[in-house]
Amino acid sequence: MTGQEPETTPLQQSEATKPAVKKKPVAQASTAAEIIERTFAISTDKEQNVKPATWSKTDFKAIVSSQKSGELDSKLLDSVTAAALKTDTHFEALAHLTVAATKCREDKPRQELLAFAVRMASALWINRHRESHNLFQDLLDADKGLYTTPFRFMRNSITALYSKRIEHVKAMTVNPAAVKANPADTPPQLSVNELEQQQSNLQLIGGLWLLAVGKSTPSEAITIFAELLEARRSRNPIDRDIALYLAEQYVQRDSALADTLDYFKKLSSEQASHGKRLQLALEHSEQETTRLKKQLTEHKRISDEQGGQITTLEAELTLLRHRLEEQQLDERARRTHLRDSTGQVKAKAFNLLTEDVLEPLKLSLSALQREKPKTEVAAHHIELAVESIERDIKWFKE
Repeated sequence: MTGQEPETTPLQQSEATKPAVKKKPVAQASTAAEIIERTFAISTDKEQNVKPATWSKTDFKAIVSSQKSGELDSKLLDSVTAAALKTDTHFEALAHLTVAATKCREDKPRQELLAFAVRMASALWINRHRESHNLFQDLLDADKGLYTTPFRFMRNSITALYSKRIEHVKAMTVNPAAVKANPADTPPQLSVNELEQQQSNLQLIGGLWLLAVGKSTPSEAITIFAELLEARRSRNPIDRDIALYLAEQYVQRDSALADTLDYFKKLSSEQASHGKRLQLALEHSEQETTRLKKQLTEHKRISDEQGGQITTLEAELTLLRHRLEEQQLDERARRTHLRDSTGQVKAKAFNLLTEDVLEPLKLSLSALQREKPKTEVAAHHIELAVESIERDIKWFKE
């Protein structure tokens, strides 16, 4: 067999006779601009109804993995916005675009896609007549520092604006005569449901923008996104559907749901611990309140007793004051009477001594000092003086 060609098997001969398989040309990946334009483009069904804009998983992943954003210029914005007014009245597709833009791995495409989504939202929402390029920044500019976070302020501002429009639409529904016909080139009047969906999705888009530009923390965003998600909760959730959904997420090997559940589990544990601490603090406060109430009751009892004693003492003091005033009046009257009596005594004594005693004694003395003393005359005057003294001395004894 040396020097001879190796024999070929029938299988090898069969393979050799097969025609060569032509490789399919690799389809060129669509740019982000082309995907966005295709997603929001107007198309109709068999009944000529406009189909809502939807995202395929392939297009969504393509946006997330974009290396370039494409031609995201004003011309594209105008055409996509005009179409989205009819194909995305709920802002569902726009919300998907914002999520994909936020998840984009490359910095520049992520910033350009997010800016484009924000401009679309500003050109589509109920106050698009303001011609803003960033409605969320405009809302934040009105913040006076009354809210703890920009996210909460922005959400409340959007809610307030949409609530007014929703009430207006409800009023027109009650009174159809007040509804004005729209011109042919303007979008139809939005329903209450469409406005409510717009409001929620707009808050989601604004929250993603705040998170991307660093004006909101992930924990704040999680809290409000959870509130938005709770609004879409089923009225009567079925446990079996929840179990199947979890199983589906498990087989897809997506860790995001597990991370989310773990986050809320930890948050729930922290809140439970915080709740226990608050409960202990509340019990301590209640005990302290009870102690203070008892102390207050005791102080009130003592205060009441002291108040009664004060009242009694005040009454006694008033009585003593009255008695003192009476004694002062009596003493004053007694002193007045004493002064009057002293004056009378002095006057009586003066009269007695000068008129009834001194004068007779002088006459008696004069009668006795004569060359021939007149003893009878002196005796007479002395007798008169003695009579006067005996008469008036009784008055001094009284």
